[in-house]
Amino acid sequence: MANRKLTTPATPIVRTSAGLRDAIFDEIDAIRAGTSNPTRANAVAKLATGIVETVRMEVEVQRHLKQQDGAAISAAALGAPLSLGASA
Repeated sequence: MANRKLTTPATPIVRTSAGLRDAIFDEIDAIRAGTSNPTRANAVAKLATGIVETVRMEVEVQRHLKQQDGAAISAAALGAPLSLGASA
């Protein structure tokens, strides 16, 4: 099999659930077109899984905080990153 140059999209991925889906489907298209390979696709899938797990964690923490404090969390705060403490 000849080495093929793997290309990276020139435009940044929109950082939304729709953008993540687009990136995954773009990778599937790239495999089918022969411009990507299973190793790269696996890496993209693992990164996407990490992103989804991070969002899932944020939602769970927000749900827990809402139950503990009884405080209403605004719609704007639902997508805001959470502080996980100070760095060392």
